[in-house]
Amino acid sequence: DAIVVVENVERVMTEEGLPPKEATRKSMGQIQGALVGIAMVLSAVFIPMAFFGGSTGAIYRQFSIT
Repeated sequence: DAIVVVENVERVMTEEGLPPKEATRKSMGQIQGALVGIAMVLSAVFIPMAFFGGSTGAIYRQFSIT
């Protein structure tokens, strides 16, 4: 998520010549839907892994919790 934000802020600063604070505000308005979507997809994939049993659960649990 952070990479998406930083790259978009940098693009807005370069293309529109805005100062960092204004570019950040504009950028977040442009990509907030994508960030929510990314968070929902990652949650849908990783949260169920916290409940896997056996050796598979032991391996994947660390990814779902962090």
